[in-house]
Amino acid sequence: MNNNIKTGVGFLIPAVAIISFFSSIIVENYLLGIFFAITGVLVWFLYAAVMQSELPDVTGNVIIVFGVLLSSSVLLKYGWEQNMFGGFIFNPEGGVLSAILLFFSVLLGVLFRNNRSSSLSPHAPNIPIAKKLPSEPVENTIATKGEESLPASDGEYGDYNSDAYAAYYSDYYDFYNDEDEGGE
Repeated sequence: MNNNIKTGVGFLIPAVAIISFFSSIIVENYLLGIFFAITGVLVWFLYAAVMQSELPDVTGNVIIVFGVLLSSSVLLKYGWEQNMFGGFIFNPEGGVLSAILLFFSVLLGVLFRNNRSSSLSPHAPNIPIAKKLPSEPVENTIATKGEESLPASDGEYGDYNSDAYAAYYSDYYDFYNDEDEGGE
């Protein structure tokens, strides 16, 4: 099965869980709402593991949404009580439990949102290392822009400040110097 189809079918699980959650909240069965909020995410992750599909980019957002649903249903169930006159009494322990659940679900959701970020900065120079075929003699060179090549250093810290390296990186350093002065 195509990975896009697996992911699309997988989105039906959170959708059904959200509809079930709001249905249980409307009939004031808050404990069932807690159950739907937890099982919605759990079944979705189990489906992704069993079907071996990749988690989509919105996984963090889905975790945050279900965390909000879970914390709101915990607040409704344990955060307040109705007194005999029809009013509500706030229960601090239930409110704190709801806030803790919200904090950790948002934290987990943000971590899932940021796990796809790249490790290289956009301004880092990209210098591929030239590969030689085994039949050719191996030279100690580094490929740079176009056809140019710079001699690699023989020593551990060798010629890092040589004229050839300075000429290559001059554009790179000029970019940062201009940026520090306020313009290009």
